[in-house]
Amino acid sequence: MKLRTLCVTALALSLAVTATGNRAVAQPPVSSQQMMPYPRVAAAPAPAQQMPSRLKNAPAQPPAAAAPPAAPAPMAPAAPSGGYVVEGAVPPNAVEGDGYGECCEQESCAPNCYSEPCGGGNGGICGLFGLDNGQFFVTADYLNVHASFSEATAYVSQNLDTGTDQFIPLEFGYDSSYRVGGGWRSCCCGDQIRFMYTQMTSDASATASPGDIVPYETAPPPGGQTNIHANVDARTLDLECAKTIPLGGQGCGCSDCCDPCGSGCGNSCGSCCPAWDITWSGGIRWADVGWQRSYVAMNSDNFAVTDSEVGMNFRGGGIRTGLEGRRYFFKDGWLSIYGKGDISLLLGDVNISSIRSTDDPTTNASPDSSNTQTFRTRQIIPVTELEGGVTAQVSRSMAITAGYLFAAWHDLGFRDEHDLNTLLPTRYDDANILGFDGFFARLEVGF
Repeated sequence: MKLRTLCVTALALSLAVTATGNRAVAQPPVSSQQMMPYPRVAAAPAPAQQMPSRLKNAPAQPPAAAAPPAAPAPMAPAAPSGGYVVEGAVPPNAVEGDGYGECCEQESCAPNCYSEPCGGGNGGICGLFGLDNGQFFVTADYLNVHASFSEATAYVSQNLDTGTDQFIPLEFGYDSSYRVGGGWRSCCCGDQIRFMYTQMTSDASATASPGDIVPYETAPPPGGQTNIHANVDARTLDLECAKTIPLGGQGCGCSDCCDPCGSGCGNSCGSCCPAWDITWSGGIRWADVGWQRSYVAMNSDNFAVTDSEVGMNFRGGGIRTGLEGRRYFFKDGWLSIYGKGDISLLLGDVNISSIRSTDDPTTNASPDSSNTQTFRTRQIIPVTELEGGVTAQVSRSMAITAGYLFAAWHDLGFRDEHDLNTLLPTRYDDANILGFDGFFARLEVGF
């Protein structure tokens, strides 16, 4: 009886253990991984437990071979807030050449956007000839400039009673001028191809009275006056390439294509951009520069008795190079200040001509006499230019700049060496510089 009770008890326990094992295999516990939004590695099924045999001395059965674990499903990189790609994160199914090493051209994160150096898939100049990863832009400047010469004597006011001579210069006023340009820039590499056309004009006037000493023997007669006028016109055309080099700070990698800095050109520079950068430029310039002066002596009847005209013209071209430094401020670097310097060496022809005519109001001949003098030479003309200003990025594709500029054209000033009938000798030589300076405002639009 005891033996039967023990057998029944053992059999019941075996059935209970077997049923419990089957339910454990059929219903695995819920894992926290099932609540994740991204695919995870599938859990491998537990090996089936062997049913204990009720036969005595039954041969041991070998355990069933465990099935190989399934290949883990690719995990999607967790995107931080804002949808930016994590620096260095490699998306799934990456294929070399399929977006690898290239900058993103979309405003949303592309699936194969990597943190490779910009331009890595486009050659050393970042697709300069293919015009990819870049934008076109145009600029328009309003200039309010005036000319200045190292020596520009209009006349000499002489007072014999006090024994003084006072040289009165030509005072050139601020005149409206303009500057227009455009080009193409690379978003990734900072390369630019740009052109610029500039015209700067300025004029001056003065009036000499009887007793004043005026060059070119155009002193006003008794009861009359001498009207003096001068104007300057300088036109330049520049074609150059430029390269921007960041200094310090965190640069914009290709994986930053979705942030304010890398999502496109022309927008305000994001926080990933450096606080400083410099831009080197080099190219060619063509220039057409000239000035004219006129002295007209009028008698008391407002008749021109003496008329003298002097003019200079330079036409030539050469090389040009420059350097610009820029400092960014505030969030996203939307405001910046910059300083720029350029130097040019131009080879061309300098032509100077002088014509003086005299007329006697009592005769019918007009003019009674005329004299002409010409001078021509070929020279190398150095040009130095400085510019500084403030730039505000008002939108993704628009910027406004305001500042001040200086320009010096060497050996293109007034070349006169007058030997006037003054109290002391006045024959001297000067620096012979034609200069410009003034304010400017620029609007730049990218597309």
